[in-house]
Amino acid sequence: MTICLTGFMGCGKTSTGRALAERLGARFVDLDEEIVSRDGRSIPEIFREGEDAFRAVELESLRSVLDAADAEEGSTVLSLGGGALTRPEARELIFSRTSCVWLRTRLETIRQRLGEADASRPLFADADALYARREPLYAQAPFVVDTDEKTPAEVAGEIVRLLQ
Repeated sequence: MTICLTGFMGCGKTSTGRALAERLGARFVDLDEEIVSRDGRSIPEIFREGEDAFRAVELESLRSVLDAADAEEGSTVLSLGGGALTRPEARELIFSRTSCVWLRTRLETIRQRLGEADASRPLFADADALYARREPLYAQAPFVVDTDEKTPAEVAGEIVRLLQ
């Protein structure tokens, strides 16, 4: 089984994903880390070629991770980048091949977690509009867990209960 975590930047996908994988004895993959490893450049460096170029690299990495997860025994927990669901092809792969969980987090909480400016996140400067555009995409996920005022371990526990 592959469990996929989606949500806006700063919602806790990576920290929750690590906690969930440990709890389940599963392999953990952070898609952004996989992209950097495969491409040899940081996310901001790839974004300099434009968001479309980044999304193409992201989609190819996603396919590769899902193919590897399908070929392996055991479970995989996959943490997506905040914009992975923006491409229809990616949504189709994610929703057809994983149990996708939206880590729903209020924008105010995200701002508290990340601060007002995070240079490592190429699209953070436009957070309000971006959040409004992406929220309907996240809402397509079949499972939802609210993360406000919860630790990654608490969120991981809720995901385990939700998917049983």
